[in-house]
Amino acid sequence: MKTFTCTCKDHQLLFFESSYCVACHRTVGLDDTFDKVEPYELAPETGQYFKVAQPNVYFQKCDNHANFKTCNGMIKLNPSSPSTAKHEVLCFACRFNETIPDLSIAEHIPLWQKMEIAKRRALYTLKALSLPLHNLSQDPDGGLSFDFTTDRDVSDHFASQLKGSEAVFTGHDCGHITINLAEADDVARSHTKMAMGEQYRTLLGHFRHELGHYYFDKLILESPEKHTLSKKYFGDDELDYQKSLNTYYENGAPQNWRDAFISEYATMHPYEDWAETWAHYMHIIDTLETAQNFSITSSIAGNTDAHEELTDLNLPQDAYFFSSQASITSILDTWMDFSIILNSLNRSMGMNDAYPFVLTQTVRTKLSFIHHAIHGRLNRMPELMLKGE
Repeated sequence: MKTFTCTCKDHQLLFFESSYCVACHRTVGLDDTFDKVEPYELAPETGQYFKVAQPNVYFQKCDNHANFKTCNGMIKLNPSSPSTAKHEVLCFACRFNETIPDLSIAEHIPLWQKMEIAKRRALYTLKALSLPLHNLSQDPDGGLSFDFTTDRDVSDHFASQLKGSEAVFTGHDCGHITINLAEADDVARSHTKMAMGEQYRTLLGHFRHELGHYYFDKLILESPEKHTLSKKYFGDDELDYQKSLNTYYENGAPQNWRDAFISEYATMHPYEDWAETWAHYMHIIDTLETAQNFSITSSIAGNTDAHEELTDLNLPQDAYFFSSQASITSILDTWMDFSIILNSLNRSMGMNDAYPFVLTQTVRTKLSFIHHAIHGRLNRMPELMLKGE
């Protein structure tokens, strides 16, 4: 994730979530290109906004930005119909929402804000990778949508079931992703993490995992050839899912799971292996982009080339990125070095490791498969290259 800079005289740093500049106090936000946080000037006579470079193009805040501060989206107004005050106006990210939490419950609003921050970060990376990203109004049959709701009481950190509420399970179904609002509550999520014996459980991780399921459908299932190839690396995803789920929760992961899987949950079923590996790929490339943005070096003992390796690393988000096996190898090698620094920083703050995972060669191969699937270059997988395909 990159940072941005305001155009004011202080050149104030702007973050992806910024909604105003703390130096000049102007409104800042993301328009539908969804690639840059920038400042907007207010036209007092109309109450509309414009960019200095485009004084005749007007914008207004997304309703969720103006009313709830859950996003920082700005919407370009139609010149033929500049006033949209009587209609709901939603930004690029908010147009993916099908259901939002019950806002008559005040405690839901800050949790929804957390949900939107995580969702927008996940979408930003997908858009930077030029992956297909359409909401239901753009693609009624294959678009992406989100439900944010709950079946439990926020007043006791979601411990109690709400009367008359149907169970809400975080998951994916044919492009529709449901995230239980409880996952935005630190106490509730920590309880679940401990109960499940998980090393890592975050709201952003949930979004990336479920989006992995969505893109498995988009990138793999729509091609019989790619589906067959995927089974070679992740296993037969046509195995009975419910049976696999029951077996996992009855017996847990095999003792040697670390040899071939990124997490214990990835052992449950090939679908989950793909989704867990997808989420980690997104974690890795986003965190490395952040390190590059701040010019953080990765000087590991004995690695004299680490500084050049990180600052000059060609990441998949880069507009000039060209997918190759050498590229993903460099990315993963750099990540393994940098994660040592990341974990050491956390330990210095008395916190758990930020990335408590091991990338074995089998896991690296799965990450490589996802990397090449995203860029439409599965024929560059090493074993296929050896065969001249």
